[in-house]
Amino acid sequence: MAVILENRYKGIRSPHKLKMGVSGCLRECAEAQGKDIGLICTQKGYNLYVCGNGGAKPVHAALFATDIDEETLLRYVDRILMWYISTAKHLERTAPWLEALPGGVTYLKKVIIDDCLGINADLDKIFENNHQKYHCEWKEVAYDEEATKRFRQFANTDETLENEQIEYVDMRKQRHPNTYALPDITGPAVYSKENAPAEGTPDADGWSWVFGGKADDYQRNLGFAILHGTNELAVFFVRASTEETSMGQWYCTQNMSPNKQSKTISRGLVAQLVNGTATVAEPIWKATYDLNTGKGIANPSLNLSTFHVRESKEGDVLVWVPSPEAMSAAFLKQAQVANEAAGWVHPGPCKDGVSSIPKKSEKVDVLDW
Repeated sequence: MAVILENRYKGIRSPHKLKMGVSGCLRECAEAQGKDIGLICTQKGYNLYVCGNGGAKPVHAALFATDIDEETLLRYVDRILMWYISTAKHLERTAPWLEALPGGVTYLKKVIIDDCLGINADLDKIFENNHQKYHCEWKEVAYDEEATKRFRQFANTDETLENEQIEYVDMRKQRHPNTYALPDITGPAVYSKENAPAEGTPDADGWSWVFGGKADDYQRNLGFAILHGTNELAVFFVRASTEETSMGQWYCTQNMSPNKQSKTISRGLVAQLVNGTATVAEPIWKATYDLNTGKGIANPSLNLSTFHVRESKEGDVLVWVPSPEAMSAAFLKQAQVANEAAGWVHPGPCKDGVSSIPKKSEKVDVLDW
């Protein structure tokens, strides 16, 4: 039955995650009574429990039906899920959704079993439509050459870098991630496109237009990281808000977020303010930035470096940047200043399962991310 549920409901979009459990007897080893959909086998069929959850505020699932056969069970679950998906608020789990229904589980039974609202035929059609149109999106991407281009690490090269900032250590004879957050980098950005030297001037020594990938590989209002030496930049193509035109604007910033120094800006959420300003929200720490100026919006002390970017007649994306060596040195110096000001030191490797964390008085080389 667990396999049947998995295959029947995989791929269905819902307002929140859904958890299901199937226990083979009343001993309840699968903890089905704490799931959104829970089944417990009986001598006559199944007991169906609905709208439970664990977590910080656990809710015991409500008993919906007893000793029902497999066909009836699946029909009830189909309808419950389709009604929940159709009416629940964004990110609302099944437990608060059920609690908000007038009459709770009693009313839910009237709707799903007795069809008091006359919607069961529609719910059945909605489920059948979802079930028949299911396809594995991961498989599609894996076998689609054009789609796989979207998941490259960098738009301008097939080279990859390990930049997840996760170290693995041995602890109790097991492999564990030794994670930590770097300090914020506050203050002015290292580079600003307004202050960039003009092409052909003496100040432009070492600066050049570098290849940032093909323009056709960039999706509308999404970012793509590019590699410049060991430096990562984030390039965005933001189109006009109306679909009638393909006109848009190119933007380029550093890929490292000043907020905790995670290299995630290229994966941020692009939006526009009421005044038309293009913005990006860093996906992990949620800091927001003006894509044109790089200035922090929610936190003005956090700022991104910005660079000129253009599209050539051949469809190449070109970015005006200093040499990779100069850029690396400038970014590293900025990070060192922030780390030293915060008194941050690298945790150090684990030895024999015991973490060797240096004291603040001990000097540890700053990592070059």
